Amino acid sequence: MQSAKIWIKGARIYTLPIGLVPVVMAFAIACRMIRFSYFEKTGMHLWQCILQFFLCAAVAACMQISVNYANDYCDGLNGLDENRSLRASNNSNDSKPLCDVSWRLADADIKPKAVLKAVIISAITACIFGLIIVVRTGIWWFILLGILCVAAAWFYAGGKHPYGYKGWGEVSAFVFFGPVPFVGSLCAITYGMGMPANSILMSEPLRILACVLMSCIPGAYSGCLMMVNNLRDIASDKKHGKITAMMRIGERNGRRLCVAMSITATLLLLAYSVSIIAFPAAVPSMWHFYKIEVFRDSYGMRCGSMGHLLFAGIQWLVLLAVVIKAYKFAKSVLHGDYKNAFPLCVCQAILGAVAVLLSTII
Repeated sequence: MQSAKIWIKGARIYTLPIGLVPVVMAFAIACRMIRFSYFEKTGMHLWQCILQFFLCAAVAACMQISVNYANDYCDGLNGLDENRSLRASNNSNDSKPLCDVSWRLADADIKPKAVLKAVIISAITACIFGLIIVVRTGIWWFILLGILCVAAAWFYAGGKHPYGYKGWGEVSAFVFFGPVPFVGSLCAITYGMGMPANSILMSEPLRILACVLMSCIPGAYSGCLMMVNNLRDIASDKKHGKITAMMRIGERNGRRLCVAMSITATLLLLAYSVSIIAFPAAVPSMWHFYKIEVFRDSYGMRCGSMGHLLFAGIQWLVLLAVVIKAYKFAKSVLHGDYKNAFPLCVCQAILGAVAVLLSTII
């Protein structure tokens, strides 16, 4: 059990929500597509939608764990984590054993080769789930996308010229934990429901733009987490020659940029919530099913009903919590309290995903 605890802690499971948020959001959008398109067997498509969601979630979780192990392995070899050995793994006074950002696997005397094996096993597991998605959807270009994601995960800190050491880590976090998994999951869930390709039509430009903006929400939270990490390690990174965007623009400007991204994500969530209440049929999706977009409420509710208002109220309570967490996050970052900024950033992402998920029944 102690060994399992060490590996779970080393996987940094507190970051897993960042990888799952875009998948949850894509699932919510797919469910709304089912509601606002015509199906003869809605229940069947909903079941397929749920199955695809779990497959996508498995890919995201395994890739996130692989990335975390890879960073631990590569940064450890480069000496970048030496100043983070602040607590022993067997410290009985550790009140947050699974969320200690100052901890690394080397503190538990885990050998680098064992960490590398964990990287490979996690990546292979993600690829297996990914191949199942490919077979179920018939989207073979997902294989190329998977190879790209694995390469991006490894060469962030690995290889002779890691791009994460050249100032591109924040951009990578935004892209590969925002637009890429959101759009990829939406494709996987959509085509995995058994719909023929010729029945899936592109939406108008306004909806495509809305979908792109939606994908920026998880990307922004992931970028914030990366920026907080790099803001915390500016002194250590500079000492070891690691260049990050936060180092390039300076700590003061980096804090401001981090806060701005958090505020942007919050505003996009609020805009989405307003739009689905004011224009319930205008689901922000890149495409829709068939040519007939007839409102078909498979959950037994109608717009304007008490149930609709109830869940809308719950969603706004969740969004209020997002706003409060965003304020606390901004305050922590601007004051350099990066330890508390980590959980606040993750909490924002989780609450944002819950708010979008509630939209499936509004």
